[in-house]
Amino acid sequence: MITSIFTYFLLLFLVHLFSNEFIFLQASGFGSYSTNFTACWEIERNALLKFKEGLEDPSGRLSSWVGIYCCTWSGVGCNRQTGHVTKLDLGMPPISFNINDPKALDFASLRGTMSPSLLDLKYLHYLDLSWNNFEQTPIPNFIGSFTKLEYLNLSYASFSGLVPPHLGNLSNLRYLDLSSQGLDQDTLVSDLNWIHGLSSLEILRIKVANLSFASANWLQAINKLPSLMELDLSFCRLHDIPASLPILNFSSIQVIDLSQNDFNSPLPGWLFNISSLVELDLSSNGFSGQIPPSIQNLNNMRDLVLYENDLSGLLPISIGNLSSLETLFLSSNQLNGTIPETIGQLKKLIMLDLSSNNWGGVVSRIHFLHLNNMKVFLLSSVKEKPLVFDVGYDWIPPFSLNLIFIKNCQMNPKFPIWLQTQKELKIVELIEVGISGYVPDWFWKLSPQIEKLSLHNNKLCGELPRSLQYSHSSIDLSVNLFEGPIPLFSGVNMLSLKNNSLSGPIPANFVDAMLHLAFMDLSENYFNGSIPSSINKLERLEVLLLQNNELSGKIPSMNRLNNLWTLDLSNNNLFGNIPSSLCSQSSLIHLKLNGNNFYGNLSSLQNCTNLGTLGLANNQFHRGIPRWIGETLSCLSILQLRGNMFRGKIPKSLCSLPLLHVLDLGQNNFSGLIPPCLGNLSSLYHSKNSTFVSAAVAAHALVANAVATTTTFANFVSTTGVSGKKGAIVAANILEGFMPFLSGMRDMEFNVKGQTLQFVNIIDLVNLIDLSSNNLEGEIPEEIMKLSALGTLNLSQNQLIGNIPKKIGDLKLLETLDLSVNHLSGPIPASISSMTLLSHLNLSYNDLSGQIPLANQFQTFNDPSIYEGNPKLCGAPLPINCNAPPNEPIGKDRDESCSERLWFYIGTTSGFVVGFWVVCGTLVIKRSWRHAYFRFVEEMKDMIYIFIVVKVARLQKKLKGSERS
Repeated sequence: MITSIFTYFLLLFLVHLFSNEFIFLQASGFGSYSTNFTACWEIERNALLKFKEGLEDPSGRLSSWVGIYCCTWSGVGCNRQTGHVTKLDLGMPPISFNINDPKALDFASLRGTMSPSLLDLKYLHYLDLSWNNFEQTPIPNFIGSFTKLEYLNLSYASFSGLVPPHLGNLSNLRYLDLSSQGLDQDTLVSDLNWIHGLSSLEILRIKVANLSFASANWLQAINKLPSLMELDLSFCRLHDIPASLPILNFSSIQVIDLSQNDFNSPLPGWLFNISSLVELDLSSNGFSGQIPPSIQNLNNMRDLVLYENDLSGLLPISIGNLSSLETLFLSSNQLNGTIPETIGQLKKLIMLDLSSNNWGGVVSRIHFLHLNNMKVFLLSSVKEKPLVFDVGYDWIPPFSLNLIFIKNCQMNPKFPIWLQTQKELKIVELIEVGISGYVPDWFWKLSPQIEKLSLHNNKLCGELPRSLQYSHSSIDLSVNLFEGPIPLFSGVNMLSLKNNSLSGPIPANFVDAMLHLAFMDLSENYFNGSIPSSINKLERLEVLLLQNNELSGKIPSMNRLNNLWTLDLSNNNLFGNIPSSLCSQSSLIHLKLNGNNFYGNLSSLQNCTNLGTLGLANNQFHRGIPRWIGETLSCLSILQLRGNMFRGKIPKSLCSLPLLHVLDLGQNNFSGLIPPCLGNLSSLYHSKNSTFVSAAVAAHALVANAVATTTTFANFVSTTGVSGKKGAIVAANILEGFMPFLSGMRDMEFNVKGQTLQFVNIIDLVNLIDLSSNNLEGEIPEEIMKLSALGTLNLSQNQLIGNIPKKIGDLKLLETLDLSVNHLSGPIPASISSMTLLSHLNLSYNDLSGQIPLANQFQTFNDPSIYEGNPKLCGAPLPINCNAPPNEPIGKDRDESCSERLWFYIGTTSGFVVGFWVVCGTLVIKRSWRHAYFRFVEEMKDMIYIFIVVKVARLQKKLKGSERS
């Protein structure tokens, strides 16, 4: 499933919001304190006041801390008999603020440092300072002096640094929570040996801490806590876990959470021998191997979470023996084979997630035989041959689902009529399941209760209902065969109708029905006409994708779309100038207008200061690239201007764009030199593009997803009662259904490896410079050879001269190199053979000379056409052999050798001409010499004739004599 920053914080929020602390406190007697005692000890009152002096209190939470009756102060509890302060509860439950709103959190938090005056609270049993802001200060050592403490909660309070081993003095402690917000506010635990002093500890939570230095012996330390009932060390960078544990001292433990660590080892079998376990979470650890049959020992297991590992093999049949199981998450592993039918015996099962594995075989009705309580069901397979989901067309399920997610499985082609029995459905996702034909009317009537609907990538056809009523819903009907006009789905937040056969104009009144839209994808259809001006009413719109249609006219004003950050109108018939209203609020990050008929200058984009992607390829733009692009658009990472009529020089200001990793200026009329300063493009120095733009894209994508997820999840919890971490995991899994929504946001086409390729959602990994088909001249700058992360370099069809730079081999990550149709000369540098990732090469039609390198991958370039048009090249794969001796001079010596040969031919020719005319000229001028010469020739002719006749006569005479004898 999806692991993300959003999921992680959502998980933290829900764990705290729905944790069982209250039950624990009641059972432990921590609630028996007086909050209305009429007086308190002066020394303790003064201690609290000094503590208050060191804090800022923006929301006035400590406003009641006045007067002498401190036992009545907010958060203070006293013993009824003695009047001593025994409880200080200043923790802030997350339900009191919006966890996703940093300003709200900051306002609600107490800020400052912990005063040592608290040491005067010698009878303190309970201390909770969670969800406050102690400004990255270390946890004070003096907390280890509160020897009567039974409850200590310092979670999410912005402590950092080393956890003091003095906490090991708290021998009466039963609850300890040292969890932190994130890795930027790191709590460091160098070792856990001090923890053996907490002999009474029952609950230990140290989430999101750095335990990497304690990783070698963490389990041995924990094993010394005989009373431990709950252990949570998630997100702690642990990387060692023993394969066996001979003696288990915490045999009464009920909850173990080791999720999100770095074990990357076989699944430890000893964990499946702890029969007292109720909850076990080993997710996102890289565990490998098979789930052992001993899983049947977990008779009390209620929640088993093993998703995002590398578990393989078969799911044991004994899984059916876990009669108490309510939650089973096995997604994102390598489990294969048939899903055991015994899973249908889990009568208490509420949530079942089997998605993203290598399942095969058939899922039938037997798998669901006794799952009467199931509310959540997720199933998908990543195998090429899909898992068959065959429950019959007229099946009546024993359950009533709230969420169903089935992906890449083969269902009956008919639309599943058994969904009609599911009256409580909130989320329906049937993705790539092979259903076809018309969607029945009864299904559309479920729309008022549906929060999330995805029928992505099936073969559904027919016209969509003209109008449907949803409530803050996300609808994905993309990649089907639906036709007809665009439907009016009111109450929709996210709508994707991509890649269907919908047609006709986009009606002006559709906006009035969908005013809450944040995401709309109508791309790859047949919509025509103009973009309605009423689109400017969609003030919540963040993403608008209309590419690959037949739209015409001009772009309407969008000055009210203050939240718009992605706009793609590529490959339509739009024309005119780019309106300045697109940049009225500077929110735009991705703008793609490729393949239209836009013209004019680019000045309207000057205020788009956050622009990260600018695609204007294949339009009618001319003039030069304005300098301000490199000066104002400092966030630009992708600039694609190919296929226009831009002219002039490439501005040097582009070299100052620190995030630029795609520069595509091919097929224009640029002239002059290639700017050497392109070697300063720092984002092409490293292979990893962790840029601001990438982060912004991820953040906005998560926000867009959360628009529907938060509402969906809230309704889901209220309907099913599923909460806490289980609910957080379900919410995370729901996000997978949003991926088709995002697929069209981050796709672009580039000329790579000699062809036009489309890159979907991975364009941040494309590192490209394409200056082909222009009129650039001069030499290839040596400075470009510093761009070690460059993947594609295309300088073909220009007027470049000189040698190929000798250091071209420094481009170690280059996959495509095209220098064809230029005037380059000299040898192919030997260093080019060190570019081991090079898979596409074209050096044709230059004036290169010498032998083609044979080392490394050059032996695989056996297509002679990539070298043709270079008559001085020799060696395989060309038919011209290189016969030069081994010590054939190269470079300057070779040039001198060629010069000497030229003078030799000139001398020989001159000598022949002079000798010829000395003889023949004399015969022409002097008659007596001419007569003597011809007389001599006649005499010689007669002598030769007589000699031949005599010789022939003698030969004939000898032949006749031999015949007689």
